[in-house]
Amino acid sequence: MFNFSVTPMGNLFFGLTVIVFVSLAIVRFASFGDKASDSKQNNPFLCLLLFTALGIIFYASDLITLFIGWEVMSWSSYFILANRAKIKTLQKYIIFNLGAGFALLGAIVLIYSFTGTMLYEQIDFSKVPTMLHLPISILLIITIFVKSGVMPFHHWVVDSYEESDNLFSAVLSAIISKAGIFLFILMFGQIIGIKQNLLFDIVAWLGVITSVIATFKAISQDSMKRLLAYSSIAQLGYIVTILSIFSASGVEAGLYHTIIHTFVKLLLFVNIASIIYITGKSKFSELGGLIYRYPLLFVMLLIGIISLAGVPPLAGFNSKFLIYTTLLEEKKALLLVAIMFSSASAFLYCFKLIYGIYLGQVVDDKTEHKELPNSYYIPQIIGSIVLIGLGIFPSFGTIIINSTLTTLGFEPTVYTSLTELNGGFASFNGAMIMSIFASIFIAVLLISLALKNRLQERRDRYDISYCGETPNPSVNLHYGYGIGEELRRISFIGIILRNSSQASWEWLATITKDSSTVLKQLYSLTVQNIGVLTLLFFTILLFVGVK
Repeated sequence: MFNFSVTPMGNLFFGLTVIVFVSLAIVRFASFGDKASDSKQNNPFLCLLLFTALGIIFYASDLITLFIGWEVMSWSSYFILANRAKIKTLQKYIIFNLGAGFALLGAIVLIYSFTGTMLYEQIDFSKVPTMLHLPISILLIITIFVKSGVMPFHHWVVDSYEESDNLFSAVLSAIISKAGIFLFILMFGQIIGIKQNLLFDIVAWLGVITSVIATFKAISQDSMKRLLAYSSIAQLGYIVTILSIFSASGVEAGLYHTIIHTFVKLLLFVNIASIIYITGKSKFSELGGLIYRYPLLFVMLLIGIISLAGVPPLAGFNSKFLIYTTLLEEKKALLLVAIMFSSASAFLYCFKLIYGIYLGQVVDDKTEHKELPNSYYIPQIIGSIVLIGLGIFPSFGTIIINSTLTTLGFEPTVYTSLTELNGGFASFNGAMIMSIFASIFIAVLLISLALKNRLQERRDRYDISYCGETPNPSVNLHYGYGIGEELRRISFIGIILRNSSQASWEWLATITKDSSTVLKQLYSLTVQNIGVLTLLFFTILLFVGVK
């Protein structure tokens, strides 16, 4: 018990944890005691407990230590979440995460029962009967799916992200969700050993389905934090899909996308937290036109959404490039098409983020704006520097990941220079792409400045008579509100937006509640119930005896 070892993968995940926690701690302590703060101050001891739990998980070298760290992480997150979340949200969080904990414990017990050891390096999984390989794998996959929010086990994620402290939402998305990814690689890469079979084909497709559905769910959201929550679910779907391939290039792509997602979500959630702090509003339909007041926040959000969309010249393109080339290399054409469709559709909610907040028509000019503390810029600057830096030097991410590939038994990825990233079928030079895009940007900027005096003044947003329509004030023309409603007209997107797994989970909750009520009645030792139980007992005995 309580065995630890330093590993490259542990260093990678814990390094990301340190960066996120330190940058958010700067924001937290800089605004400590500020009565205008956007949220309640979290207990520092709970945050320290969560940080310690993640360290235990990432550096544990035996299964029981891993499990203890996992439970401490879940419970400390629950108490931090309890500062603001509603009772129903807390109930969903604790039920799903308790279920994940029991699933992990069940897998650990089965592994220990046949191998006789908890230490990673001593576990010989071949001693486990073949008939138990599938049940153990399913238990572990349930644990991973719950923590990473893969559908249909995402039911707790969106409400938890939305209702938590605005800065803690960044921790949930950037770090806590990655615990599931860490467990996936650890268990199936190091301890059990993954084999391409039907189960992992199903896991890959569940990841893709998650990314597609979550993408369109994100587009339809009016709440900024709910949009980012669904976006996180979609991005984790990409990672689960590519890790299910579990080749050297698949693990590299999955880990690279994990790094990118961490910094993107750190940047975006803090950017949104900044807007909520300034305006006190969290919905797209209540915002707009903030670029004139906060150009630096606009630029940093732009960096985040370009990376989130996975287009050149920023670092998000690197991981998407590796995902696409890996799927081509493995001849997974249908998975590739589905992921590319989801990635392309993500442009809609990426544009919604930037237009609904910064570029759109101002909805309420009378909103009083608070002064944003400079500390809020620090996490966003860190995220921006990393995303730009990896865009120019994409192979630096490969260098970080190579040591993990080696410990998992894969050959390290070969690279020729820091500016060039090699995939299975192609390669690109990040510095060259960045130079081309920078040149185009400067040219467009100069042309815009030259034409600035010729631009017409902004008209009223209802003045669209040139389109043949004259809407009245009851018509909401704000992109942040309308795009989701318009997409409902497309048949299969409408099906996604109209349906939810919530009804299924609520049905299960009702059945469970009714069953518990019956059991409660049986356990109340009244004379009548004792008589019923006695009669039932002797009836069973009689039936067994006659048979």
